[in-house]
Amino acid sequence: MGLLAVDVSAFGVVMSADSQPVELLDGQTRVLAQAGKRRTRNPILIREGGGFIGFTGFVGTELIGPKTTRDWLTTFGTYHANEGLADYAGALGEALTEEWSRHGLVSILEILISGVEDGEVRFWFVRNSQGLHDHDWTYRSPSSEFQVVNDLDDNYMPRDLQPGQTKERLLQARLYSFRQGALLPAAPVFDAFTTILGMIYGHGVDGFEPVASLDDLAYFARQRMEFVKRLYSDRHGIYKKSPAPLGGDVQVFGVGLDGEIRHYPKIRTQVKTLRPAQPPEVA
Repeated sequence: MGLLAVDVSAFGVVMSADSQPVELLDGQTRVLAQAGKRRTRNPILIREGGGFIGFTGFVGTELIGPKTTRDWLTTFGTYHANEGLADYAGALGEALTEEWSRHGLVSILEILISGVEDGEVRFWFVRNSQGLHDHDWTYRSPSSEFQVVNDLDDNYMPRDLQPGQTKERLLQARLYSFRQGALLPAAPVFDAFTTILGMIYGHGVDGFEPVASLDDLAYFARQRMEFVKRLYSDRHGIYKKSPAPLGGDVQVFGVGLDGEIRHYPKIRTQVKTLRPAQPPEVA
């Protein structure tokens, strides 16, 4: 898919993506789907293991050796089913570094891992990217090694927490959003929409529905992804090349602090629970 996003909140985590397969290369975004062909693929995998419940999403590489990236990640997850988030992410980075070396791959792969562990929201990334070219926001040549980072807790929390403030209290007032993939012109529009979403989430905006639940957040995320995707639409958009780097079905999944996983289609009344909430343990 062309764009992958994560929103981290006090309610839980939402991961969203479009369905357009792309390959991210040095200075180039290669669209792999054929024009006019419906795209329904889902680049978001559900992970439950080692006390973590959430999602692994990917963008940038569609094949790892003979396997699709989704199949490769599924097999890897099965072999590491009981590992906690830190061990899983670390092993994933090592395995991908070996695969890129073995197969001589030259593409970028961005993996976002987010969900709930020990009653707290988490966000990690595993990537071989080394930044963007300034003039067009395409990716620079990939690193030979994958980087593994506990981004939310190691970077954002130390930066933003005030003295005496807890992570929980901070997240009640502030939303954290992340995106990777085909970034220009999608990212500036995405970021502007995210700024509005953050205002509504943090203190409300007159006339807009408040973000009072994970379901509310998921449908804001869906609206944002649909809006960005519309820029590239043959019928409604302003992008003229075909096929476009964003397109197809929008996928939106959420996990709450209670471990409930839900899938959010276009119609709100058709929300589907994929994993029920777990009752708190009784001491």
